[in-house]
Amino acid sequence: MTSFALGQRWLSGSENNLGLGIVTAFDTRTVTLHFPASDETRIYSIAQAPLTRIQFNKGETLNHKDGWQGKIADIQTINGLNFYLVENPQGEQVIVQEGDISPLISFSSAKDRLFSAQLHRSHHFALRYRTLKHQQAQFQSPLRGLRGIRAGLIPHQLHIAAEVGNRVNPRVLLADEVGLGKTIEAGMILQNQLFAEKVQRVLVLVPETLQHQWLVEMLRRFNLHFSLFDEERCADFATTGENPFSSESLIICALDWLVNSPKRAEQALDAGFDCLIVDEAHHLAWSETAPSRAYLYVEQLSKVIPSVLLLTATPEQLGQESHFARLRLLDPERFFDYAAFQEEQQHYQPVANAVQSLLAEKPLSEVEKNQISTLLKEQHLDHLFQGLASQNEEIQQEARQTLIQNLIDRHGTSRVLFRNTRQGVKGFPQRIYHSITLRVEHQTQTEEVKTQWLLDFLKTQRNKKIFVICQHAQTAIHLEQHLREKEGIRATVFHEKMSIIERDRAAAYFADMENGAQVLLSSSIGSEGRNFQFADRLVLFDLPQNPDLLEQCIGRLDRIGQLNDVQIYLPCVEKSADEVLARWYHEGLNAFEQTTPMGMALFEQFSESLQKVRSNSTALSELDNLIADTKQAREKLKIALEQGRDRLLELNSNGGEQAKQLANSIAAQDNEVEFVNFALNLFDIIGVEQDDLGENSIVITPTGTMLVPDFPGLKEEGVTVTFDRQLALAREELEFLTWDHPMIRQGIDLIASGDIGKAAMALLINKQLPAGTLLLELIYVVETQSPKGLQLNRFLPPTPVRLLLDNKGNNIAEQVAFDTLHSKLKPLGKDVANKMIKMARPTLEPLFVLAEKKIRMLAPTYISQAQKLADQTLCAEINRLQALQKVNKNIRQSEIEVLAAQRDQSLETLAKATWRLDSLRVIVTNKE
Repeated sequence: MTSFALGQRWLSGSENNLGLGIVTAFDTRTVTLHFPASDETRIYSIAQAPLTRIQFNKGETLNHKDGWQGKIADIQTINGLNFYLVENPQGEQVIVQEGDISPLISFSSAKDRLFSAQLHRSHHFALRYRTLKHQQAQFQSPLRGLRGIRAGLIPHQLHIAAEVGNRVNPRVLLADEVGLGKTIEAGMILQNQLFAEKVQRVLVLVPETLQHQWLVEMLRRFNLHFSLFDEERCADFATTGENPFSSESLIICALDWLVNSPKRAEQALDAGFDCLIVDEAHHLAWSETAPSRAYLYVEQLSKVIPSVLLLTATPEQLGQESHFARLRLLDPERFFDYAAFQEEQQHYQPVANAVQSLLAEKPLSEVEKNQISTLLKEQHLDHLFQGLASQNEEIQQEARQTLIQNLIDRHGTSRVLFRNTRQGVKGFPQRIYHSITLRVEHQTQTEEVKTQWLLDFLKTQRNKKIFVICQHAQTAIHLEQHLREKEGIRATVFHEKMSIIERDRAAAYFADMENGAQVLLSSSIGSEGRNFQFADRLVLFDLPQNPDLLEQCIGRLDRIGQLNDVQIYLPCVEKSADEVLARWYHEGLNAFEQTTPMGMALFEQFSESLQKVRSNSTALSELDNLIADTKQAREKLKIALEQGRDRLLELNSNGGEQAKQLANSIAAQDNEVEFVNFALNLFDIIGVEQDDLGENSIVITPTGTMLVPDFPGLKEEGVTVTFDRQLALAREELEFLTWDHPMIRQGIDLIASGDIGKAAMALLINKQLPAGTLLLELIYVVETQSPKGLQLNRFLPPTPVRLLLDNKGNNIAEQVAFDTLHSKLKPLGKDVANKMIKMARPTLEPLFVLAEKKIRMLAPTYISQAQKLADQTLCAEINRLQALQKVNKNIRQSEIEVLAAQRDQSLETLAKATWRLDSLRVIVTNKE
């Protein structure tokens, strides 16, 4: 039975943070300890007290409560209390009783924990080692920062995220066609940069109506916790004098609010953001003589914030001047003159022509070879041209890809502009147009007749989600009231007179597949920014009055994630102006069933004729002629666009085969057995309760017996998780666990930086070894302390090095695999383990000395390998950018200078890498 005495010093195994305790009272059943460091008192049951007696040995250093240290020369025990003879800093030998030992003492090192009997179980040690191995692998994984998104694995999105996310201070324009996922691309780039610690402070500027949508998307898809800023929130800082924008790292706010509030605009400029994202950037009006206030403010921000992502419409929709204005925000030194930009763009036509045959895998003509040789004049290309003519298909393909990549690298705007088209991405469902002709006796009956048609239509679509777009808010409000009061149809509205929160609630009510609204009635604001691809029925109650607005309306449903053909319904009164416009859209532009990049150009070209025909809707022959002229002009424009189609830009934007391989690599890691086993083992050992629900989901709940007070990301009521991406996409209430999920990453940090598994002892039954033989298993970690921006974890993450010493000091780690050994070990009782540690200390101490000598010889190898990898990686990128800079003006000198400085600092920092003993396990053998 444990013997206590007043004044003895003990350590709590369950609350190490309390410091060293002192016995203040005890009886036959309980013992009371006071912990001076934390001024806490605890009463323990003697039978189950998680306490370890702290006693020091001769030669060890003792810390006095008055702050000085001294080496122990001798020890005496009187009535259960230890008295230490210690040499003080003045060289005098003084007696220190237990009560005078510093309460701040901690046994955090593995060796200290071993000899103070602060032992964990053997499988805790195994979890710690595996955690360190996984942490090392994840830091070096090329998929890090790309896997955790709750979205489908779309190759072009992954390519852009990887390409831009790996850059230093990226400044790019994301200009995909409607529905291809620019917001997701921006989120993936941001997550990649945050994971790499290239950015820490982010400002996202959006239209007011999209603030909550961005907030929800960033949280739901990326587990990024942004804060919404408005005047009310900033006003809370009025009395402190603090810049409100310095209070959070991830901020979303409305651009118009900042533009109209000079004080807040100035505060945002001064807040030290390192990443700026601007959504709907095509609304930033600009001309050389009259730029808008919004444009000028974003220009100010872009001058002080190193990383900039602009989300905008396609260059074809913007027009060349507006497109130039966006590029000018990214690099004003490169894009300083619009006329020069126009002239330069013309020079890229030969590039597009030269690459056509390469992409089509056709033999190159002599003219095409000469064009490519002119473009790549600094290279020797004969061997590549010979490769194209080779009979070996693999050699052909390699030569073709090398030429294409070199042309991409020299492309004018390929580093700053990413633009994917539906034609390039493929795989979209069909758009099917249904024209409904309505007859009225008088024009005033139009709304009534259309409303009745909508009512009848909804009755036939009871199990479908219907998205209805009206021109005015009042129309949507009136229709919702009519459907609810007259027919009991569940409907909700979405319009500009509602608050942002009200709009979000309406969108969520419509998205609820079980108890939500059948119909969402939206005013024209619903045609931009909000996405409802879970619905596949679109009713244009009012016809949008230009092709771009029409495409935006259809694009709310026809986008990535849409699994069904999109059915488009247009109820239109016979011989009305809208019927004329609808026919022109459909027969002239084919705008209902296909995206039409040239739609606005044709609309402007034929606007006068179209207006005349619309004012006289009975002039059918004139309408037929107008449609014929429009079709002819459309075909000409289509041919011109196809000829001028920027194949290199498209290829650079969608990533080709490499992007597909990237998506396949991530898919292969989804739900992988090794990850699932690690996560479940982590939860199990920590003490998190797991309840398997079937269907690839489990509920995890905290318990009162967990090894830590709180598990990161785990709510008190528990959370339902899945490892299945498709299930996570279908059920938003599930947390999707991957290596990138905060719960897993922070769980790894919890183990790696905490005390769990630092010291353990186990029994090995082996009849071949003498009973009592000792093995000492040690896990050292080789690591470097460096600024976050250097990303040295790419080259030298905390790297576990395992040693397994027998009682003669031989390292047999390579001969005895970790998993093999661990599977044969059995637990030892706490009391038995404590006694054996005391008995084994004379044998173990020399082994620790030998281990230090061995790691001192091994660690430089890991450091040298990391230095070599860093030098090769960074020099290769510097050399590549320097070569490209000679032929592509979009390579910024500042980017090269930053990389060169990083290389020098990285090599210098890696040379100072150190190692430490992280954890250990003592193994004792027995015959049975």
